[in-house]
Amino acid sequence: MEKPSRTTFRVRLETMVHQLREDILSGTLAPGSYLPSEDVLGEQFQLSKKSVRKGLEELVNEGLIVKKPKIGNMVLKPGEGSGRTSIRFCYYPEVDQEIDMAALLDMFERKHPHIQVKRMTMHTDHYADQAIEFMEEQMLDVVLLNFYDFKHFLETSRLQMLTEQPIDEAIYPFLNRAFTIEGRSYVKPFSFSPVILCYNRRHFQEAGLAEPDSSWTWSDFYRAAEVLAKNGEENKRLGFFFYPYSNNRWPLWLLQHDFQLQRNEAGQFNFRSEPFTNSIHTLKELFTNEYTASSLVFENSQDPERLFSEERTSMIVTTYFRLNQLKQASFEYDISPVPYVETPKTLLLNVGIGISNQSAHKEAAKLLVDFLTSKEAQMFMRNQTLSIPSVKEAAQSERQNKQGEPKRYQMFREIMPSYRYYSDMNMKRSQLTAMVHHLKLYWAGLETASNAIASIEQALDQEFA
Repeated sequence: MEKPSRTTFRVRLETMVHQLREDILSGTLAPGSYLPSEDVLGEQFQLSKKSVRKGLEELVNEGLIVKKPKIGNMVLKPGEGSGRTSIRFCYYPEVDQEIDMAALLDMFERKHPHIQVKRMTMHTDHYADQAIEFMEEQMLDVVLLNFYDFKHFLETSRLQMLTEQPIDEAIYPFLNRAFTIEGRSYVKPFSFSPVILCYNRRHFQEAGLAEPDSSWTWSDFYRAAEVLAKNGEENKRLGFFFYPYSNNRWPLWLLQHDFQLQRNEAGQFNFRSEPFTNSIHTLKELFTNEYTASSLVFENSQDPERLFSEERTSMIVTTYFRLNQLKQASFEYDISPVPYVETPKTLLLNVGIGISNQSAHKEAAKLLVDFLTSKEAQMFMRNQTLSIPSVKEAAQSERQNKQGEPKRYQMFREIMPSYRYYSDMNMKRSQLTAMVHHLKLYWAGLETASNAIASIEQALDQEFA
């Protein structure tokens, strides 16, 4: 018989810890009761005694159980084991680098020693669904949500799972509005970024090109990309690169072509409009243009910044969040608004903090949210990272450490009138997701535009009838 892999053992261990944690938090295992013996748990989850003990140690560290020598593992009331209130905070993995979340949480715990923050990260894929599941199981107190995932709560009628929060007037009003539905605010804005163009200043200077500015159209961009690209055997370089499949990138072209999702008189979706066909055609040109054609080779959303830092591409479409990956760049770079079609428009990414309505520790959770959006924490973000704080005073302050900061950092203030969300196109989060597969086939040359559009219409008609 084939020996189980390490991955299999890890999954079994995670399953055991998850099941025991859920039973304790739900009250199925009451405080004062004892867990099954290590032998019984090992047999139930097909784990060695050593693995079982490793999993139980996690529960000890979380303050959910205590080991009683020669007796067993006794269940504690959550928070009782450490003498501190424990709250669970879930956020995106990349936030530690982009906002230095770990340092902020350490600051919070020093200010509030009676509160312990259990830190959870979940992969971006299906993040909202996992957060909802954890909330339903009372395993989550505070959650970081971007606008895209917040809309999932709204579109699936789950807003009641989030605690209403007062609007903070120190935060940019347009950020508050994004998380406010019918006058009720459910998420407190924490940080934001427009989608921007980032470029290598040295490459532009060597090519004798004027640097990008707010007047750039995509025609200006293509001319520059051609000049900037190098195709020599010893020194190849792309003029431009971006990761195409992110829902925080490709909808930019729909916005700029003034696309609006519409249905015909029969209630069926209609994508045969000029704005939509022009949008997807423009994107295909980016993928097939010899100066930007490597876009389909790379599959990681981190690739643009990596290639840019290696000077393998002269321009990328990125965000202020991702600029944190360029702080140690050995060359001078700067930023500009993304080029436009007719009217300047760009996608706005907005991240906020929500409190679970199922939380048993709402007061402690509120203290965490208030701290992360306080002037102290927001100024820390401004001085230690290149991400933009949601608090206006902090965002517009001068950074103490200028290392790695582009000269035009404060550009985000100039282009605020161009900020848009994907929802401004009358689209739902789930509809964007449903379209991507068929667009990939078209962009890869495996499907005609008309067939791809027909497939999109059919898919959306079936799913959103």
